[in-house]
Amino acid sequence: MRLKKKKLVLWTVTLIIAWFLVIVVIFPSSNMNSSSNTSQKNTIWNILKLVASKRTLNIGKSNSASKGSRIIPEAEGVYKRRVDEIFLNANSKERKQTKSFSPELNSHNDSIQSQPKVFKQPMRTEKKKYILEDDLSIKKLVGNSDFKKIWDIATKWVSGRHIIPENAPELGDVLHAMATRPITKADVGYKGTQLKVTLYLAGGQVVVFKPKRFSRDHVIEGSPVAGYDRHNGEIAAFHLDRILGFRFAPLVVGRIVNLTKEIIPVATDELMKTFIYRDGNQCFYGKCFYCTPLEPACAEGEIMEGSVTLWLPKKMALRRWRHPWSRTYKEGVQARWEYDDTYCEDVKRNYPVNRFPLILDMTDAAVFDSLIGNADRHMYETFKEHGDTARMLHLDNAKSFGNPFHDEESILAPLNQCCRLRKSTWIKLQELKNGQLSQVMEAVLSHDPISPVLSDLHLQAMDRRLQSILEVVGDCFQKEGMDNVLVATPK
Repeated sequence: MRLKKKKLVLWTVTLIIAWFLVIVVIFPSSNMNSSSNTSQKNTIWNILKLVASKRTLNIGKSNSASKGSRIIPEAEGVYKRRVDEIFLNANSKERKQTKSFSPELNSHNDSIQSQPKVFKQPMRTEKKKYILEDDLSIKKLVGNSDFKKIWDIATKWVSGRHIIPENAPELGDVLHAMATRPITKADVGYKGTQLKVTLYLAGGQVVVFKPKRFSRDHVIEGSPVAGYDRHNGEIAAFHLDRILGFRFAPLVVGRIVNLTKEIIPVATDELMKTFIYRDGNQCFYGKCFYCTPLEPACAEGEIMEGSVTLWLPKKMALRRWRHPWSRTYKEGVQARWEYDDTYCEDVKRNYPVNRFPLILDMTDAAVFDSLIGNADRHMYETFKEHGDTARMLHLDNAKSFGNPFHDEESILAPLNQCCRLRKSTWIKLQELKNGQLSQVMEAVLSHDPISPVLSDLHLQAMDRRLQSILEVVGDCFQKEGMDNVLVATPK
């Protein structure tokens, strides 16, 4: 009798709760968004179904579910995981406010100051330790007056296996120094086809300055190698290289300079000869293969935006190679790889995958270049001391992010023809699909001094290109099998 009475009480309480939720939650929720509304209705519908089936909800003291209990699931699709919950620890405790490496140009006295930002504690996943944003915070591990020590840190990072280590807590300090340290000398850039300036920063560090030539939303049409270098492309490429786990791109950061106060007083005579005024703006055309007074780079008044790339250590001599999948750069003349799909078989015979990293470096670079839209990888560099087994460096990435509406399929020729890819690269691409790549890039690039670095269209293009890469690899799986396509390599 007592048992029946107890069941009757539980039945009554459950029924009251169910109708209370219907009256109090569903009807007032008409002003809520549809996803929340749907979730609540689904939850209440589950309660009503439980009541109808004469099952009670166990809200007892026991921690374990009873035989007749049922867990009410949340409505599917209500919660969408965001990038900060994959790469950043959303449950971490609040951290003290730290500074990003973003400098802020004071229009009154032209002094450059760091701009404070808050960084979330990164989450270490099972497969990889993502310390992307945390590494970009200024930790002041080196004093502001100790100019040389900060450059020594970056020099020690460089090895035959990477330019920057996986865990680089001083990265924010180094990038901040590149963006703010006083310029002691300015000279014409090293040989090449594009305009650049060689800068010497306090402490003796050499960096390469590439000036802004286009607005963020400018579209480069025509040939995939057309147009001036894009300074923001260099910045974005550096961060993407880290995100993909390659870490073979040199450090790059945005910098705003006052040509009148920071460059001209320390410029060499050779550089000074190229300075001109145009429409009230300070301009220069430098010295390079295509440099001409008719096409100078111009500041807004005397303020110029650009990127600075950290020069690699002198002790790490470079060797320059012709890229096996380079273009002829002659109108109407194709390279063999452009018409012969069996081209890679010869490359495999000369450089077997089990002995040389060449083919895997080529396919990694093809993935990297496809995402940034860089079809200008006609040469590549390695560290000379490592000979034929040296890894490929990802230098000169400024011919990127030109046209967000065009995906150059020929960039993926090494992957398409060789059907070989590092397993670690494949895993990384899987983690970044379904829109995650653009979100990670946007989060990391937001800390650069000249943010926003990329337009939304370019970020969206990266997600679209990633899907194309996955489809190419999928075709390779169909032709040769996953075990043959994916190659496990030591870290």
